[in-house]
Amino acid sequence: MQLYKAEVTGIGKGYFEITVPPEDYLLRTSGIFHGGVIAALADSAGGYAATTLQEADTSFLTIEFKINFLNQAKGEKLIAKARVLKGGKTLTVSQTDLYTVDKGAEKLVATALVTLIKAK
Repeated sequence: MQLYKAEVTGIGKGYFEITVPPEDYLLRTSGIFHGGVIAALADSAGGYAATTLQEADTSFLTIEFKINFLNQAKGEKLIAKARVLKGGKTLTVSQTDLYTVDKGAEKLVATALVTLIKAK
């Protein structure tokens, strides 16, 4: 996330939000965020949301990941908003919705479902 210049912009119990600026190396030649960048952000945010419900040293591994790309991701920033749908003893399921912001307006560009297993 350091390479992406990602910034944590929201955190709460079962919630995590990451924002990324549109750096040239994160974009396709058409100026839209690359799908791999969107997917990586979705996975990371979903995992961090899961950790907000656990003890400090708990870590997770993604065991299943599905993403739907809904609109072109072009804008002043990309935001991943993840929330835990079910936090379990072993498995946790998070949903990450991703938005671009252009002139103050958010547009939903993708949604992902992330299933994680407690690693430690």
